[in-house]
Amino acid sequence: MTHHLASPSPVPISVFLITKNCGRWLDQVLAPVADFAEIVVVDSGSTDETLAIAARYHARIIHQDFLGYGEQKQVALAQCTQPWVLNLDGDEVIDDELRAGIIRLVTEDDSAVTGGLVRFRDWFIGVPASKATRAITRVRLFRRERGRFLSEQIVHESIQLDPGGRIVTLPGWVEHFGVESVSLRTEKINRYSTMRAELDAARGKRHSALKLVTIFPLRFLKNYLLRRAFLSGRRGLIQAMASAYYSFLIEAKKFEAEERARLKLDQPTEATTASVPSPTKELS
Repeated sequence: MTHHLASPSPVPISVFLITKNCGRWLDQVLAPVADFAEIVVVDSGSTDETLAIAARYHARIIHQDFLGYGEQKQVALAQCTQPWVLNLDGDEVIDDELRAGIIRLVTEDDSAVTGGLVRFRDWFIGVPASKATRAITRVRLFRRERGRFLSEQIVHESIQLDPGGRIVTLPGWVEHFGVESVSLRTEKINRYSTMRAELDAARGKRHSALKLVTIFPLRFLKNYLLRRAFLSGRRGLIQAMASAYYSFLIEAKKFEAEERARLKLDQPTEATTASVPSPTKELS
């Protein structure tokens, strides 16, 4: 069990999250940032313990029907008041080393630095990925006035920072619990691939026959060998296969949508349920 040393005064950071039924992990998510100056939770209709847990941490809770990941996170960001902001999802826990690095960066307040890159580590079937695996990194800490999310990013949202600032890589890890089982991973693959295919279609990106053939083996090799998922044993093998399948499904669903439009076929009823969002971390 980790032990988080409280700061003598509130850390001048707004932590903001978008949530829906994140009660399983939310207590672990909020505990390391409990002494940060502000916690903002934008919820899109939780029916579990999410809101009660957020209230215990004195979070400011706002209800907002889900708008897509980019716009929903921008709503949350707009509620923040501190000079620095930290974005977490409802299944992401910062470890002690990352927490200390965040506090150090904000306390030093180097005017040339606008954001911090953090590393993510998936937990799968009760075990974290090997730290020797090539980690996915994203900007999650940044100066509030220097970053934003774009409304058109309905999935795979990322922070858009103003040019000119320096981004530093922070120590430690974000422990990600949202894909901890095969069934949960499979459910997210289906949902996220539908959203990504719809986003690509809206941007005028058609399916690629070449990608239908090559995307699965190429993405598998990238994750299993180049990102060193093999170091996580059979868990890494499953994760690499799942990531490859996700990429394949995006192309397959774009092809299906184009064919249904060409043949004037009705959409299948399951497409509706597959598009219902639940704001947790996106697939890699």
